[in-house]
Amino acid sequence: MRKNKFLFFNADDLGYSFKTNERILAAFLKGPVGGSSLIVNMGKSTASGAMIAIEEGIPVGLHFNVNEGAPLSGAPSLVGKNGKFFPPPTFLYRMRQGFIDPQDLKEECRAQIEEFISLGFSPFRFDSHNHSHVFPGVFPIIAPILKEYGFKVVRTPRERKGNFFRALPRVGRALEILFLSLWGDSLKRNLPKFGFKTIPHFSGMLEQEPYFSKERILRMLKRLNFGLTEIMVHPGHKGEMEVLIDEEINRAIHSENFRVLKQEILEFL
Repeated sequence: MRKNKFLFFNADDLGYSFKTNERILAAFLKGPVGGSSLIVNMGKSTASGAMIAIEEGIPVGLHFNVNEGAPLSGAPSLVGKNGKFFPPPTFLYRMRQGFIDPQDLKEECRAQIEEFISLGFSPFRFDSHNHSHVFPGVFPIIAPILKEYGFKVVRTPRERKGNFFRALPRVGRALEILFLSLWGDSLKRNLPKFGFKTIPHFSGMLEQEPYFSKERILRMLKRLNFGLTEIMVHPGHKGEMEVLIDEEINRAIHSENFRVLKQEILEFL
């Protein structure tokens, strides 16, 4: 396996909206997308996304979400006066200041896992909206819940440090990716202590900066590591689905001796 490049394109945000669901399905049927991550607190669009995944055989993980929409539990410390989750910077600040009640985080994690199961899925892969599970202090709180329900694989988002200049001129976004990668590296080193594993390599954050394009994906393919890489994509975002189903992208994947994993991803994890 070390001498080959195995690619697992994972489409985040299944269940976010009906349009996102449709675009993820197109990227799965016509492009390299091999799996998705389901947001479970978006009501009817969540149910629609789950039905599509089951009908089409899309491998699905849980996309834990504490940054958009409303909680499935009470979780008073996770929401503002409007009853909605705080955006990522505010959530991070509140975590660092001790304003987030760990019990609220545990209860919301449990509620989202229960919803995930009720929609017809078995706990196995775990990641989160805006990568909030790698924010300092979050994972140690929810890890026992994930273990209890049988999750095995946890995403550790990280990019090679030498490539951060490609996120410029958006300095703020470049710094965000840098910190996420540092936290992702730290989580990767510590995952065995929690009893989880991760996909060895990760890519996808930098390809979205400052815009997603065919050229960026082609350059990414050339620099990927040997072994298994999770490539995070968002077909629901403007332009991404069109790039993913582009014939040149699919020709490049098949001409460079890559192996794109879909349902067989479970055999590698």
